[in-house]
Amino acid sequence: MAIVHDAPGGKNWAARLLTTDFCPWANRFVYWLKEPVGWLFLATMISVIVGLYLAPIGWTLAALLTSVMAIGIVWPAIAVRAVKCSLKSSKPQVHEQDTCELRLTAANRLPLPVWGLAIEGFLDRQSESDEVTVPTVALAFVQALSTATYRFSIRPELRGRYPDGDATITCSFPFGIWTAKRKLKDVSPVTVWPRVFAIAGQTAMTGRRSAETGEGNRSGRTGDYLGIREYRHGDCARQVNWIATARSGDLVVTQRSGPQCPSVDVLIDVSCTLSQDHLSDRIRVAASLLANLHQSAVPLRLHIGKRCLHVRRGWEGFVQMMDALADIPAEGIADAQAAYVARQNTAITISSNQQGDITACISDPSVNPRMEGVHSHRVIRRDIDLTTQLLSFWVEVRDASLVA
Repeated sequence: MAIVHDAPGGKNWAARLLTTDFCPWANRFVYWLKEPVGWLFLATMISVIVGLYLAPIGWTLAALLTSVMAIGIVWPAIAVRAVKCSLKSSKPQVHEQDTCELRLTAANRLPLPVWGLAIEGFLDRQSESDEVTVPTVALAFVQALSTATYRFSIRPELRGRYPDGDATITCSFPFGIWTAKRKLKDVSPVTVWPRVFAIAGQTAMTGRRSAETGEGNRSGRTGDYLGIREYRHGDCARQVNWIATARSGDLVVTQRSGPQCPSVDVLIDVSCTLSQDHLSDRIRVAASLLANLHQSAVPLRLHIGKRCLHVRRGWEGFVQMMDALADIPAEGIADAQAAYVARQNTAITISSNQQGDITACISDPSVNPRMEGVHSHRVIRRDIDLTTQLLSFWVEVRDASLVA
């Protein structure tokens, strides 16, 4: 039986008072007391002193405590070495908060059943709001001399590449006084991408070069008449040729020459912040904008700190962007510096203001400098649902439903 734990809720002030480390400098002297076996060992020493100097009952207590410690240490050590486990994922990449199916195979080579096995260090990295780390999965029972496969679904909460370190098999059965650990060698890695929110429509940025040259061309709306063609996703409603549509029965648009879609520089502020959740939301907004622009065949250059990526086309480019965002540390990059972008380049800068809300500054030099649209600033508040805010991020919406 596989048990998947839920993340615990927040603690009140009394719980925080009892669990706060007020003297971290003394940890190296009392570290052995963090395990319950340390207290049992201390009680055994006291019982021996009682048996030597006060009463014979101390020897009885010392023998009982020694037996408990021996069973509580030896049996977990045997269990983690006798059970061979492998952990596989159904897919190598998954977005945050999406369902990820894992398959755990446990082969028990003992003639006795094993209880209390757990897998730690695989998908245990939590967001800042989760104060306690729980195992990825725990097995309540594994039958003797058997091989069992367990399938379960989890929802990763934070981007990254997992396992983040060494995945381990742990066991503290039967008394929970000592936790035996062994490295899990047969494990398949999983990359957790940032969550991507849907954005309706496409950007109105068009660029300056002719649509007949270069790459990433889009159909124009104000150029010379070239002919008619079938409607494609991304066409504006004003391009529909209603006469030709009435004749054919299908949506037909007027084909005109137009400017090329510009190369967009996307700059993401990944500097260290006081809150990891602020950085996580900032990266989720960046991932949503990048996915929308990439789907519209917009040439992209992604700047993350000192790193610059020329995003490729198709699925390969999407994986390239999401992997780069997943590699950003949860606490940010300490020496992150803002990349320099030429003034004549179209750029989108994603950062945060003093209140922690996400800001997106869009600089489009193709717009007339006398107009207000040269620079536009959008503020995305973290206390409001990001889904509804990002859905209407672009002012110009192009969709077949509007044409219909």
